[in-house]
Amino acid sequence: MTTELLQKMNIDKSNWTLVKFGDVVYEPKENMKDASAEEIFHVVGLEHIDSGDIHLIKSASIEESTTFTKKFKKNDVLFGRRRAYLKKAAQASFDGICSGDITVFRAKENLLPEILAFIVNNDKFFDYAIKHSAGGLSPRVKFRDLEQYEFLLPPKQEQSKIAELLWAMDDVIEREKEILKNLKKIYLLKVEKQLINKKNKKIYFKDLGKVIRGVGYKPEDLLDCYNDNNCVILRSNNIFESNINFDDIKILSLKNVKKEQILIDGDFAICMSNGSKELVGKSALYISKDMNVSIGSFCAGFRPNSILSRDLIEHLFASESYRQAIKRILTGSAINNLKPSDIEEMSLRIENDKGILANLLLELKLISNNMLQLDSKIRSSQLLQKSLINQVF
Repeated sequence: MTTELLQKMNIDKSNWTLVKFGDVVYEPKENMKDASAEEIFHVVGLEHIDSGDIHLIKSASIEESTTFTKKFKKNDVLFGRRRAYLKKAAQASFDGICSGDITVFRAKENLLPEILAFIVNNDKFFDYAIKHSAGGLSPRVKFRDLEQYEFLLPPKQEQSKIAELLWAMDDVIEREKEILKNLKKIYLLKVEKQLINKKNKKIYFKDLGKVIRGVGYKPEDLLDCYNDNNCVILRSNNIFESNINFDDIKILSLKNVKKEQILIDGDFAICMSNGSKELVGKSALYISKDMNVSIGSFCAGFRPNSILSRDLIEHLFASESYRQAIKRILTGSAINNLKPSDIEEMSLRIENDKGILANLLLELKLISNNMLQLDSKIRSSQLLQKSLINQVF
């Protein structure tokens, strides 16, 4: 598919020049002296750059306390030099200041700024950055090492054509993401305003299912690879935006896992402990895999007692009311931990008219399915975009 796209783009690399990254990109070392006088309003840390996202949209306000002074300008690319394996590199859509753990890339005269983000956001560049990172728990890479990275650079005229095509593809993805964002708003509003009906009696989560405790283990218990006698252990990093990913898993022998701790189709994985209060309580529906899967000790499972309970709890876990209930539990707590009883004793007021509830759950399911389909389409488009970038550069 990507080869066909390359052919349609009429890309001929015979006249491209092998260059070093430092030949076409430099690191501006400009520092802020007076935010007000320099009209700087945005502060960017590593947490504001999303892995794999070419766009920098998020930032903190300059009014918030910060020790950052490193300046960047609109169209610069901000690269997460700490833990490069997280693949954080985004083009700024505004001026601002950023963390010292971010390296600012700016195009030289022989490189169009519009194409810089695509040169950086490819697997070969990230692999190079990871290889040249130094340090133990928090490895960092320096710009002087990245300067030596080599790639083929098209002539300026072709840079413009390639940038136009790549950004056009990116625009399609961004429009789909905007549609998904609006669908989520509709879905959450319906959950919050119709499913959660404050006129009705409380329903306790313990009446909808039971909490499954996570598996405790020691580092020496971990295994290198999976087989049918082993079990995949999910941790909080595997629960993300109502989805479960298997990017960084741990593996234990089944001997270390109780039978009831093995997740089954329709269970939910819940983050019970995390450094951030915003992440505690996040949950995701588990869809059965052709393997043994359980959760670690900083997580828990929730097993609904019926299909109706599963449908209900899925929507409740997504609600703002649920998030607020989690925040109330954590308020005043020195550590951001939930206990199984915190989930079991949680309650919300749910629509209890059976006819209304059945129609509402059907509507929510249709919206949820549309969201899943659109999300899958976006992921496929992003994979195609990444593959194309890798082949072009």
